[in-house]
Amino acid sequence: MNQRLWVKLLGAFTLIIVLGVATTVLLTRQGTATRFSHFMANDQMFQPEHLQTDLVAYYQQNGGWQGIGTIFPQVVRHASSGGMMSGMMGHAMGMYDSQIVLLDENSQAVARIGSRAAGSRAADQQGENTTGLTGHPWPIQVDGRQVGVLLIDGELMTDVDSSGNTLLSGVTRAALIAGLLAGLVAFALAIVLVRQITHPLTELNDASQRIAQGDLTARVPQEGTDELGQLGGAFNRMASALETQETLRRHLMADVAHELRTPLTAIQGTVEALQDGIFPLTPDSLTPIHEETLLLNRLVEDLHALAQAEAGRLSLNLADLDMSELTEKIVTGLLPVAQQTGIHLSWQVTTPPTTLPGDAQRIGQVLTNLLSNALRHTPAGGKIEVTVKHQTGGLLLSVQDSGPGIAAADLPHIFDRFYRGDRSRSRETGGSGLGLTIARQLVEAHGGRIWVESPPPGQEKGSVFHVLLPGSENVRSGREV
Repeated sequence: MNQRLWVKLLGAFTLIIVLGVATTVLLTRQGTATRFSHFMANDQMFQPEHLQTDLVAYYQQNGGWQGIGTIFPQVVRHASSGGMMSGMMGHAMGMYDSQIVLLDENSQAVARIGSRAAGSRAADQQGENTTGLTGHPWPIQVDGRQVGVLLIDGELMTDVDSSGNTLLSGVTRAALIAGLLAGLVAFALAIVLVRQITHPLTELNDASQRIAQGDLTARVPQEGTDELGQLGGAFNRMASALETQETLRRHLMADVAHELRTPLTAIQGTVEALQDGIFPLTPDSLTPIHEETLLLNRLVEDLHALAQAEAGRLSLNLADLDMSELTEKIVTGLLPVAQQTGIHLSWQVTTPPTTLPGDAQRIGQVLTNLLSNALRHTPAGGKIEVTVKHQTGGLLLSVQDSGPGIAAADLPHIFDRFYRGDRSRSRETGGSGLGLTIARQLVEAHGGRIWVESPPPGQEKGSVFHVLLPGSENVRSGREV
């Protein structure tokens, strides 16, 4: 990949350099060659063909050469190739002013211009004899009849210098050498630029190959803030997300295996004891099997609900939900459990009305999970308080306990699946590890938000879980979320 991309980019740069040099040389040669068909007079560079065309037009317009001597300098200037700058270029290239004489059909001079004529003859001496006049003749024809001759006493700009070298060839050679030197510099810069482009891409390709082979720790150096640097940063974030997901997947498999192993081991031990006659086959000896079976069923149901929620296929039966009534129902149902453990459980609704759209069964499951978690971690003599009050955009449900609280290191992971703050992973002290995860998924399915504070503001211990449920405008419609 590296070599192919290197060759392609370097080939493209080389082609651009070659085309640029060739175009420069050709344009320079063409521009220089056009100067070899010019004369110079009165610091004006002109082509005789242009002057011929203007004189033909003058003759046709006036029916002859009357008055040409007076305006002849203006006619020559009109036929020039660029004004004073052209004259300066001509002097720089060794040209000198030519003498231009216009002869009529009788070979008599009717106008003249040029340094060789200055101070020696009048500008419009008609009838002057042409004896002694020399130069290049340029006939002037009107309707197929020659009506005059343009006699130019001077030399065309030549492409041969005093040493016999061809000027055009010299200019072409100089342009070619300059172009080649510029091309070499550009080629060297192209090599550096191509390497700067291909090196990050090569590292990105190598890292992607490592990830494809299962090495999720592969990363690329992030250099600069340009598009390549941003691409490297995006790749590293993607690789980190893949590594995190793979870690979570492995942990999930281990956690599920652990959660299934415990009840299955209990069931297996009880069954083997019954088979060996250690325990008599009575209804009481079957009770542990029944309890472990219920636990397995609950674990499977939790995993199923969690999978549906994370896949976005959780069914919601939305209706007008009175949070005051639902809270009273759930809390009342758990009062016997709280009383057995010596925990004071209370609830308070501060700002009626408390109706909002929601699924009563799912919201009830959230509140049950939060209360079960609070009951599990609150010692005897403690208290749990449930409050419902209005908040901007919806209702705020809070469950506060007086337990030992949650360690700061555990707070970021408290809603992760199978996570327990109790490292012993005891089901009596840590639950299945799915309750809070399912609660978060159910709340988010309603468009709400759940979070925890430990300890609560103004207290030294305990925890408080908050659930913010939005109003009707923020709840997603439909039966599946």
